[in-house]
Amino acid sequence: MSGAIILLGTLGAIAALNCDLELRQAWPLAVASLVWAGLLLRKERRRPSRSLLIPPAPSPARLDGMPLETLELLERGPLLVLRWRAVKGRGALLFWPDTLPRARRRELRLAVRAHAVSRKAETVAP
Repeated sequence: MSGAIILLGTLGAIAALNCDLELRQAWPLAVASLVWAGLLLRKERRRPSRSLLIPPAPSPARLDGMPLETLELLERGPLLVLRWRAVKGRGALLFWPDTLPRARRRELRLAVRAHAVSRKAETVAP
């Protein structure tokens, strides 16, 4: 993620210098692009990591210690979207292939599926 931020800031500066703006307008824009990328990078590095725990049934899944009522994993091409609903509201986490290795993606898929199946109430009469 940090590599992408640095790359975008650098490309923004190059684009500002190579466009048809006069140099007295292009240089401040290029510097602003680099400064903005630096601020975003700093903000991204300070963001705390999230802790997701998907235990066996009947325990609820937990995100940063908060119990989750529902947990859903959507696959949108290479992107995994983990959505949840909790007492405090709803949320989502996005996992790109470069942020979650293939083995971890499979582990997450299997854990969410097993958790969803085991948490459902019985539909057959006793």
